Amino acid sequence: MTPYGWQGKILRVDLSSGVISEEPTLPTYEAFVGGIGIGYKVIWDEAPTADPFSSENRIVFAVGPLTGTHAPSSGRTEVTSISPHVYAPLAKRALVSRSGMGGYWGAELKFAGYDAIIIQGKAARPVYLWIKDGQAVIKSAEHLWGTDAFTVQERIREELGEPKAQIACIGPAGENLVRIAPILHRSGNAAGQGGFGAVMGAKNLKAIAVRGTRGVQVADGDKLNALIREIRGMMPGPLGSTPLSEGTLSWTEKHIDPHDINKQALRFNQTKSCAPHLNKYFVKHAACYSCPLACYAYNYVPGAGGGAVSCTQWFYSWLGNQDEATFVAKQRCDQWGIDTFEMFPMIQLVWYLFDTRVGDKRIIDYVCEAGMLTSELVTDLQDLHYPPEGNLGCKGIETLLRMIAFRESALGDMLAEGFRRAVDLLAARFEELSLPQVADAVRGWLRMEGIMGGVVGADGGWGMSGHYDPRTYGYYWAVNFAVENRDPNRHSMTNLLEWTGLSFEQALSIGRKYWGEEVADWGLSDLDRDRKKPLTWNDAYSARANAVLSRFIHLRACIKDMLTVCDWVYPMMTSGLAERDYTGDISLESRLFSAVTGLDVDQEGLDEIAERVWNMHRVLTLVQWGDWQPVNLRKEHDQIPDRYFTPLETHLLPPFPPAPEPHPPLEREKFEAVKAEYYKLMGWDEETGVPTRATLERLGLKEVADRLEKSGIPLK
Repeated sequence: MTPYGWQGKILRVDLSSGVISEEPTLPTYEAFVGGIGIGYKVIWDEAPTADPFSSENRIVFAVGPLTGTHAPSSGRTEVTSISPHVYAPLAKRALVSRSGMGGYWGAELKFAGYDAIIIQGKAARPVYLWIKDGQAVIKSAEHLWGTDAFTVQERIREELGEPKAQIACIGPAGENLVRIAPILHRSGNAAGQGGFGAVMGAKNLKAIAVRGTRGVQVADGDKLNALIREIRGMMPGPLGSTPLSEGTLSWTEKHIDPHDINKQALRFNQTKSCAPHLNKYFVKHAACYSCPLACYAYNYVPGAGGGAVSCTQWFYSWLGNQDEATFVAKQRCDQWGIDTFEMFPMIQLVWYLFDTRVGDKRIIDYVCEAGMLTSELVTDLQDLHYPPEGNLGCKGIETLLRMIAFRESALGDMLAEGFRRAVDLLAARFEELSLPQVADAVRGWLRMEGIMGGVVGADGGWGMSGHYDPRTYGYYWAVNFAVENRDPNRHSMTNLLEWTGLSFEQALSIGRKYWGEEVADWGLSDLDRDRKKPLTWNDAYSARANAVLSRFIHLRACIKDMLTVCDWVYPMMTSGLAERDYTGDISLESRLFSAVTGLDVDQEGLDEIAERVWNMHRVLTLVQWGDWQPVNLRKEHDQIPDRYFTPLETHLLPPFPPAPEPHPPLEREKFEAVKAEYYKLMGWDEETGVPTRATLERLGLKEVADRLEKSGIPLK
């Protein structure tokens, strides 16, 4: 009998041998539910220390029991693999990571009869995978290699005669093993961070096309429908936005009654809030599977075509462009397969190379003289510069993206490694050329701050852009970034504090309902406070409060990524309704899980499953960091860039667009105090940050603990 919620089967594809097989989802993965839970379990069991580009590395596409049902905002897919994007020079092995993707692909995989796909090996020649209603075949993609991500989707549908097939694919950047290459789906959905497009490229896998006509069985349809009505009746806009929100990523359509559930998809017009200069090209709101909020904006720009846009895909507008190049930049990233989030620090870095002089020459001149860039490319890149030196133009951004996607020129080859690796590679090259002053100047970019008050840009750690500034948010966010292996990209707290439109007093009142007064009062800080004012801090009270908030973020994130539902919606921190005092409901995930699966799991029980999944991430990080040797994760891994702790007068404010100065620096003593409290809450050793045997056994991971100790890693 097919279990409720799950389809009960996982597809395994060995590209080296061409063997395709099936295995049961349950009971092997039941304790990990789905999504990243399946992904971490597979990598731990089969290839925990593989090189990202090796045939041994696994790439796992997994969904959860809610995907394919009508649960609101459940159209997500989680991709898990050992990442070529993550940058951790002190680690002995590459680190595991994950990336999520919306759209319709995940639901289609369920309709085709599968909960996950495990891909291993490497095809001898380019191929794509075709899955339909429980049948899978590997097909040649030699004629598709080199095509962009939009074209390949069209051609595969035509070739198969399946206009409704949902396709996940890579562009030329993935083929060229660009470390910041995402996996693309439709015209705007992407598994962006992690470089998993390059993992597919290393396996000669161009695309995975899926078509299914099967349904997903749920345990209690009446209960689920009632819960859906309840959720629809109170849910806010994306990112917790309420009718009070203004500016970027806000509830723009104030005339829509928040009680009118039939118009929820019309509340949030990103073209209007993020790139108003493109309003005349806005066509419609676009949604992922089973999502009533439709946060994507579909635009059609003559000469650039049509495409859905959301969040960081507006990067060129957020960096100051005010014409059609905003949309062209997004289109080229999605067509060629480049992570748009990476573009914030990448463009800041290129500007810096033009702006910074060593002696009487710019760094970019030294780059050109060293043969790393032609004078023609320098001229074209100049168009990328902000005024008056450039025009933030179309030629400039297309030149940069082409250099990255096709590894054009020595500098393009470096940038294709990701901005943070590029800084070290370029500095090392100048050291080799006996130009240490130029090398030091290149490294000086690491003092650069992000844009939009630290929301994006600059060096955030793990080779990825900064994303919400811990100096503004709190020490809980610093710990959140430190114990991850990537930009966490978690929105639990931003969905309460950043995009909602609520005053801090209103948000604080909601926080008190969720965590109690002590945690809310001593853990939360007003994001809009004076820029000279530091974070809220009251010694041990704040240390524990921040630890509680960080644990909340991590566990709720794992729940979201194993069910699999959208981070812009869950946990539902706020409501769009004034009569609720804009308070959401953070019990919805467990209630949805129970209605779909029939399992009697309350929020505490779901938190425990999430804790199990998060500990799998931790032990994977442990063995990868030390290559099966004992390590102190607290000292070596759980860190963030120095710039968050250093005096502001030593930093570089973005030259464009104008940005406020950061909040005062963090203090290492406080950061360490929060880490210590966090380890206590997680059941990890306070000295090393390694899970204790008792914790692993409590979570049903005794075999994991045994394997660690048998390999020479002692546990307390």
